[in-house]
Amino acid sequence: MRLLFAIILSSPALYAQTASTDQQILDIFSGMSRHAARIEPMLRQLKPADWVAKGAPDAYVGQWNSALIEIEGIQSDMSALIQHPDHMTDAMKALFRVEASHQILGSLMAGLRRYQNPALADLIESVAAEDHSDVERLQQYLLDLAGTKEQQFEVVDREAQRCRGMLSRQPAEPSRPVRKTP
Repeated sequence: MRLLFAIILSSPALYAQTASTDQQILDIFSGMSRHAARIEPMLRQLKPADWVAKGAPDAYVGQWNSALIEIEGIQSDMSALIQHPDHMTDAMKALFRVEASHQILGSLMAGLRRYQNPALADLIESVAAEDHSDVERLQQYLLDLAGTKEQQFEVVDREAQRCRGMLSRQPAEPSRPVRKTP
């Protein structure tokens, strides 16, 4: 077992740095959190209930609420990832949340443009587009992280197979006769 951990810990292929350094990854998480924080006050300027009074579908109110929840969630997710950047499941959840927020914003901006303020819609869309490179870098980080985890699993599996093979070739210990006590 100790040999297994020594192999994992000493394998340069497993701990080779990904395309991004740890600080670059933390910068991505911080940047995405700050980016979401910039969009939030702009979203709070939207008045989708007023849009409904002007004939807009009620769905805009739900989308607006969802967008605010997603923006707050992005900030929370990114803060958690700064503490534990190697938690792949959390990073994937955060990426999915970012992508979902972009979809919601796209639909919501159509309503904003039509029923309230086209200039504000343009501003929000331009700010939303600013995190595109960070989203791509997060996607690449996740691919690199998954590849590293997969390599680790393969090394562990090979070593476990080797150990099982060694154990199966060892002769069985002779059984001791059981003494009966009177």
